[in-house]
Amino acid sequence: MTSSLQHAFRPRSSTAPAVVANQLIKHFGDLAVLKGVSLDVPEGTVTSIIGASGSGKSTLLRCMNLLERPDRGELAIADEAIRFDRNPQGDIIGLDRRQLLRLRAKVTMVFQQFNLWPHLTVLGNVIEAPMRVKKLSRKQATALGEHYLERVGMADRRDTYPAFLSGGQQQRVAIARALAMEPRLLLFDEPTSALDPERVNEVLGVIRGLADEGRTMLLVTHEMHFAREVSDQLVYLDQGQIACSGTPEDVFADPRCRQFMAPAA
Repeated sequence: MTSSLQHAFRPRSSTAPAVVANQLIKHFGDLAVLKGVSLDVPEGTVTSIIGASGSGKSTLLRCMNLLERPDRGELAIADEAIRFDRNPQGDIIGLDRRQLLRLRAKVTMVFQQFNLWPHLTVLGNVIEAPMRVKKLSRKQATALGEHYLERVGMADRRDTYPAFLSGGQQQRVAIARALAMEPRLLLFDEPTSALDPERVNEVLGVIRGLADEGRTMLLVTHEMHFAREVSDQLVYLDQGQIACSGTPEDVFADPRCRQFMAPAA
Protein backbone atom coordinates (compact mmCIF):
# COMPACT_ATOMS: atom_id res chain seq x y z
CA MET A 1 0.00 0.00 0.00
CA THR A 2 1.36 3.41 -0.92
CA SER A 3 2.10 6.20 1.48
CA SER A 4 -0.97 8.03 0.13
CA LEU A 5 -3.21 5.18 1.18
CA GLN A 6 -1.55 5.03 4.55
CA HIS A 7 -2.79 8.58 5.02
CA ALA A 8 -6.27 7.87 3.64
CA PHE A 9 -9.26 9.41 5.34
CA ARG A 10 -9.87 8.91 9.02
CA PRO A 11 -12.92 10.45 10.71
CA ARG A 12 -12.06 13.55 12.69
CA SER A 13 -13.44 14.29 16.11
CA SER A 14 -12.85 18.05 15.95
CA THR A 15 -15.84 20.35 15.53
CA ALA A 16 -13.71 23.30 14.40
CA PRO A 17 -14.97 24.88 11.17
CA ALA A 18 -13.63 23.38 7.95
CA VAL A 19 -15.18 26.31 6.08
CA VAL A 20 -16.13 29.79 7.21
CA ALA A 21 -17.89 32.05 4.70
CA ASN A 22 -18.55 35.63 5.80
CA GLN A 23 -20.86 38.03 3.97
CA LEU A 24 -20.33 36.61 0.49
CA ILE A 25 -21.78 38.79 -2.25
CA LYS A 26 -22.01 37.73 -5.88
CA HIS A 27 -23.54 39.53 -8.88
CA PHE A 28 -24.00 38.40 -12.45
CA GLY A 29 -24.31 41.72 -14.22
CA ASP A 30 -27.07 43.63 -12.45
CA LEU A 31 -28.49 40.47 -10.84
CA ALA A 32 -27.58 40.01 -7.17
CA VAL A 33 -27.35 36.22 -6.70
CA LEU A 34 -25.77 36.12 -3.22
CA LYS A 35 -26.63 38.97 -0.87
CA GLY A 36 -24.28 38.64 2.08
CA VAL A 37 -24.26 34.92 2.87
CA SER A 38 -22.42 33.77 6.02
CA LEU A 39 -21.98 30.08 6.73
CA ASP A 40 -19.85 27.81 8.95
CA VAL A 41 -19.31 24.15 8.02
CA PRO A 42 -17.88 22.28 11.05
CA GLU A 43 -15.22 19.65 10.45
CA GLY A 44 -16.61 16.14 10.09
CA THR A 45 -20.22 17.20 9.49
CA VAL A 46 -22.71 17.30 6.61
CA THR A 47 -24.37 20.59 5.69
CA SER A 48 -27.18 20.51 3.12
CA ILE A 49 -28.38 23.59 1.24
CA ILE A 50 -31.96 23.66 0.02
CA GLY A 51 -34.10 26.25 -1.71
CA ALA A 52 -36.04 27.06 -4.84
CA SER A 53 -34.47 27.25 -8.29
CA GLY A 54 -32.65 30.54 -8.64
CA SER A 55 -32.13 31.00 -4.91
CA GLY A 56 -28.32 30.94 -5.28
CA LYS A 57 -27.61 27.41 -4.02
CA SER A 58 -25.27 26.28 -6.79
CA THR A 59 -23.57 29.67 -6.97
CA LEU A 60 -22.82 29.50 -3.25
CA LEU A 61 -21.42 26.01 -3.66
CA ARG A 62 -19.25 27.04 -6.60
CA CYS A 63 -17.87 29.92 -4.53
CA MET A 64 -16.54 27.35 -2.06
CA ASN A 65 -13.90 26.16 -4.55
CA LEU A 66 -13.69 29.45 -6.47
CA LEU A 67 -15.29 28.20 -9.66
CA GLU A 68 -17.23 31.39 -9.07
CA ARG A 69 -15.38 34.32 -7.51
CA PRO A 70 -17.41 36.31 -4.98
CA ASP A 71 -17.46 40.06 -5.51
CA ARG A 72 -17.12 40.78 -1.80
CA GLY A 73 -16.79 38.90 1.48
CA GLU A 74 -14.36 36.51 3.14
CA LEU A 75 -13.81 32.78 2.85
CA ALA A 76 -11.60 30.52 4.97
CA ILE A 77 -11.09 26.90 3.92
CA ALA A 78 -8.99 24.58 6.07
CA ASP A 79 -7.42 27.57 7.83
CA GLU A 80 -6.49 29.37 4.61
CA ALA A 81 -8.31 32.68 4.28
CA ILE A 82 -9.23 34.82 1.29
CA ARG A 83 -10.71 38.29 1.39
CA PHE A 84 -12.47 39.22 -1.82
CA ASP A 85 -11.28 42.75 -2.38
CA ARG A 86 -10.74 43.69 -6.01
CA ASN A 87 -8.45 46.07 -7.84
CA PRO A 88 -9.80 48.51 -10.47
CA GLN A 89 -9.40 45.80 -13.15
CA GLY A 90 -11.74 43.51 -11.20
CA ASP A 91 -9.08 40.98 -10.15
CA ILE A 92 -9.08 39.62 -6.60
CA ILE A 93 -6.23 41.19 -4.67
CA GLY A 94 -3.81 38.71 -3.16
CA LEU A 95 -5.20 35.53 -4.78
CA ASP A 96 -2.51 33.94 -6.92
CA ARG A 97 -2.40 30.72 -8.89
CA ARG A 98 -0.49 28.85 -6.21
CA GLN A 99 -3.09 29.66 -3.55
CA LEU A 100 -5.87 28.73 -5.96
CA LEU A 101 -4.28 25.33 -6.58
CA ARG A 102 -3.80 24.75 -2.85
CA LEU A 103 -7.44 25.52 -2.17
CA ARG A 104 -8.71 23.33 -4.98
CA ALA A 105 -6.61 20.45 -3.69
CA LYS A 106 -8.46 20.76 -0.38
CA VAL A 107 -11.95 21.10 -1.86
CA THR A 108 -13.40 18.84 -4.58
CA MET A 109 -16.79 18.92 -6.28
CA VAL A 110 -19.17 16.32 -7.67
CA PHE A 111 -21.28 17.92 -10.40
CA GLN A 112 -24.82 17.30 -11.63
CA GLN A 113 -23.66 16.10 -15.04
CA PHE A 114 -20.73 13.89 -13.91
CA ASN A 115 -18.17 15.76 -16.10
CA LEU A 116 -16.07 12.65 -16.77
CA TRP A 117 -13.50 12.83 -19.55
CA PRO A 118 -14.89 10.61 -22.35
CA HIS A 119 -11.46 9.72 -23.77
CA LEU A 120 -10.22 8.29 -20.45
CA THR A 121 -11.18 5.03 -18.78
CA VAL A 122 -12.82 4.96 -15.35
CA LEU A 123 -9.43 4.57 -13.69
CA GLY A 124 -7.89 7.20 -15.95
CA ASN A 125 -10.53 9.70 -14.86
CA VAL A 126 -9.85 9.01 -11.19
CA ILE A 127 -6.05 9.22 -11.29
CA GLU A 128 -5.67 12.29 -13.53
CA ALA A 129 -6.03 14.98 -10.84
CA PRO A 130 -3.88 13.26 -8.19
CA MET A 131 -1.06 13.04 -10.75
CA ARG A 132 -1.43 16.55 -12.16
CA VAL A 133 -2.37 18.51 -9.04
CA LYS A 134 -0.78 16.50 -6.22
CA LYS A 135 2.14 15.28 -8.37
CA LEU A 136 1.71 11.64 -7.39
CA SER A 137 3.43 9.00 -9.48
CA ARG A 138 1.21 6.87 -11.72
CA LYS A 139 1.79 3.93 -9.39
CA GLN A 140 0.74 5.92 -6.33
CA ALA A 141 -2.28 7.44 -8.09
CA THR A 142 -3.37 4.04 -9.41
CA ALA A 143 -3.29 2.49 -5.95
CA LEU A 144 -5.30 5.43 -4.62
CA GLY A 145 -7.75 5.26 -7.53
CA GLU A 146 -8.32 1.53 -7.13
CA HIS A 147 -8.93 2.02 -3.43
CA TYR A 148 -11.67 4.61 -3.99
CA LEU A 149 -13.23 2.80 -6.94
CA GLU A 150 -13.62 -0.16 -4.61
CA ARG A 151 -15.15 2.19 -2.04
CA VAL A 152 -17.92 3.26 -4.45
CA GLY A 153 -18.47 -0.20 -5.91
CA MET A 154 -16.90 0.47 -9.33
CA ALA A 155 -13.60 -1.42 -9.14
CA ASP A 156 -14.76 -3.98 -11.69
CA ARG A 157 -15.32 -1.23 -14.29
CA ARG A 158 -11.89 0.39 -14.00
CA ASP A 159 -11.03 -0.19 -17.70
CA THR A 160 -14.45 0.87 -19.03
CA TYR A 161 -15.06 4.18 -20.81
CA PRO A 162 -17.77 6.51 -19.46
CA ALA A 163 -20.01 6.08 -22.53
CA PHE A 164 -20.59 2.48 -21.53
CA LEU A 165 -21.74 3.31 -17.98
CA SER A 166 -25.17 4.18 -16.64
CA GLY A 167 -25.73 7.61 -15.14
CA GLY A 168 -25.55 6.20 -11.63
CA GLN A 169 -22.29 4.43 -12.40
CA GLN A 170 -20.80 7.60 -13.90
CA GLN A 171 -21.75 9.56 -10.81
CA ARG A 172 -20.14 6.98 -8.55
CA VAL A 173 -16.95 7.27 -10.61
CA ALA A 174 -17.17 11.05 -10.22
CA ILE A 175 -17.40 10.58 -6.45
CA ALA A 176 -14.34 8.29 -6.52
CA ARG A 177 -12.51 10.94 -8.55
CA ALA A 178 -13.30 13.55 -5.91
CA LEU A 179 -12.27 11.23 -3.07
CA ALA A 180 -8.95 10.42 -4.75
CA MET A 181 -7.84 13.98 -4.04
CA GLU A 182 -8.36 13.19 -0.34
CA PRO A 183 -9.93 16.62 0.23
CA ARG A 184 -10.82 18.40 3.44
CA LEU A 185 -14.23 19.26 1.99
CA LEU A 186 -16.47 17.45 -0.51
CA LEU A 187 -19.00 19.51 -2.47
CA PHE A 188 -22.05 17.91 -4.11
CA ASP A 189 -24.12 19.98 -6.55
CA GLU A 190 -27.49 18.17 -6.83
CA PRO A 191 -25.69 14.87 -7.53
CA THR A 192 -28.89 12.95 -8.33
CA SER A 193 -30.74 15.51 -10.47
CA ALA A 194 -29.52 14.04 -13.79
CA LEU A 195 -30.24 10.42 -12.84
CA ASP A 196 -33.11 8.12 -13.69
CA PRO A 197 -35.19 7.41 -10.55
CA GLU A 198 -33.92 3.84 -10.27
CA ARG A 199 -30.31 5.11 -10.13
CA VAL A 200 -30.85 7.73 -7.44
CA ASN A 201 -30.63 5.39 -4.46
CA GLU A 202 -27.29 3.88 -5.47
CA VAL A 203 -25.68 7.34 -5.44
CA LEU A 204 -27.43 8.44 -2.25
CA GLY A 205 -26.23 5.21 -0.64
CA VAL A 206 -22.62 6.11 -1.39
CA ILE A 207 -23.08 9.64 -0.01
CA ARG A 208 -24.78 8.26 3.10
CA GLY A 209 -21.80 5.97 3.66
CA LEU A 210 -19.39 8.91 3.37
CA ALA A 211 -21.46 10.81 5.94
CA ASP A 212 -21.26 7.81 8.27
CA GLU A 213 -17.45 7.92 7.95
CA GLY A 214 -17.43 11.49 9.25
CA ARG A 215 -16.42 13.25 6.07
CA THR A 216 -16.96 16.97 5.79
CA MET A 217 -19.52 17.59 3.06
CA LEU A 218 -21.53 20.50 1.69
CA LEU A 219 -24.47 19.27 -0.34
CA VAL A 220 -26.95 21.08 -2.57
CA THR A 221 -29.93 18.79 -2.98
CA HIS A 222 -33.61 18.65 -3.81
CA GLU A 223 -33.91 15.27 -2.04
CA MET A 224 -35.64 16.54 1.11
CA HIS A 225 -36.01 13.21 2.89
CA PHE A 226 -32.34 12.47 2.30
CA ALA A 227 -31.31 15.93 3.53
CA ARG A 228 -33.32 15.41 6.70
CA GLU A 229 -31.72 12.02 7.28
CA VAL A 230 -28.07 12.70 6.51
CA SER A 231 -27.49 16.34 7.51
CA ASP A 232 -26.07 17.73 10.73
CA GLN A 233 -26.95 21.23 9.54
CA LEU A 234 -29.59 22.38 7.06
CA VAL A 235 -29.53 25.75 5.34
CA TYR A 236 -32.56 27.19 3.57
CA LEU A 237 -31.51 29.73 0.97
CA ASP A 238 -34.13 32.15 -0.34
CA GLN A 239 -33.42 34.81 -2.98
CA GLY A 240 -29.71 34.87 -2.26
CA GLN A 241 -29.97 35.02 1.52
CA ILE A 242 -30.07 32.43 4.30
CA ALA A 243 -33.67 32.50 5.51
CA CYS A 244 -32.97 30.01 8.28
CA SER A 245 -30.47 27.36 9.30
CA GLY A 246 -30.02 24.80 12.04
CA THR A 247 -30.78 21.15 12.59
CA PRO A 248 -33.07 19.55 9.99
CA GLU A 249 -35.81 19.31 12.62
CA ASP A 250 -35.57 23.02 13.39
CA VAL A 251 -35.52 24.09 9.75
CA PHE A 252 -38.40 21.84 8.71
CA ALA A 253 -40.42 23.30 11.58
CA ASP A 254 -39.58 26.91 10.77
CA PRO A 255 -42.63 28.76 9.41
CA ARG A 256 -40.43 30.52 6.83
CA CYS A 257 -39.64 27.15 5.25
CA ARG A 258 -42.86 25.21 5.64
CA GLN A 259 -44.45 26.39 2.43
CA PHE A 260 -41.34 25.45 0.43
CA MET A 261 -40.86 22.10 2.15
CA ALA A 262 -44.47 20.99 2.53
CA PRO A 263 -44.77 19.18 -0.84
CA ALA A 264 -41.66 17.07 -0.14
CA ALA A 265 -41.85 16.72 3.65
